[in-house]
Amino acid sequence: MGDPRFPHKHYDTPSHPWQKERIEKENALVHQYGLRNKREIWRANTRVREMRHQARSLTANATSVQAQKECKLLLARLNRLGMLEQGADLDEVLRMSVEKLLDRRLQTQVYLQGLAGTPSQARQLITHGHIAIDGTVSRVPGMLVTRLQETLIAYGSGSPLTNDLHPVRPKPRGEADFTNQTTDDDVKTLAKNGKPPEEKTVTNKKELAPKEQPIKADENTAGEAKKDASTAVTDEEKNKAPKTDAKEVPAAATSKIEDDSKTSEEQA
Repeated sequence: MGDPRFPHKHYDTPSHPWQKERIEKENALVHQYGLRNKREIWRANTRVREMRHQARSLTANATSVQAQKECKLLLARLNRLGMLEQGADLDEVLRMSVEKLLDRRLQTQVYLQGLAGTPSQARQLITHGHIAIDGTVSRVPGMLVTRLQETLIAYGSGSPLTNDLHPVRPKPRGEADFTNQTTDDDVKTLAKNGKPPEEKTVTNKKELAPKEQPIKADENTAGEAKKDASTAVTDEEKNKAPKTDAKEVPAAATSKIEDDSKTSEEQA
């Protein structure tokens, strides 16, 4: 039975500690769902593995009455948790992944409903007692939320976040924000794993104005433009240069002669 002070683990650890693909996948899940550590992933894997094991045993004994009853109870429980749709069979249980279980955690539902800006913030709000389900405060981020409880998640009555003007409350998000968040998460996980992110071509919706659009000129047009500019400069220089008329030259010479004659008469 064991000592109650040292209970055994309720999850199974990986068979091998150094598996690159498994480690990369776990790191991505920890970052995507804002988990505290990888033990939460191992707990979820163990629960999903138990469900698949039960489904295999029920398919093997499908003819017995007890197996049929247990099959109905299993499918009803998974449907109530939101992990399966109505009318699903045991094959859907066998194809179930760990993401199905992680999506039903209270932490994930708080983030998806827009009560928190990030999964990490959702975990913080839950542990600090700001989130309530049907008026009852819940402080367990890993709590599995049913379909009925999913519609009753809100801020607690004693929380200051009930005020719409509180600065911690996130802004309402749309589908584009969720896609941007997932892409940012993928880039961050690749950076952590040491892989360079793939280059993506982004098309700007705002086109350049007609004045800002660059004009590419050919060599011939560029040469003609240079010639026009040089001719324009020479014309401006000619216009600025002082003009001397031919008629003004003899007039100036005659005036000098008259002045010389006057000075000679005065001396005499």
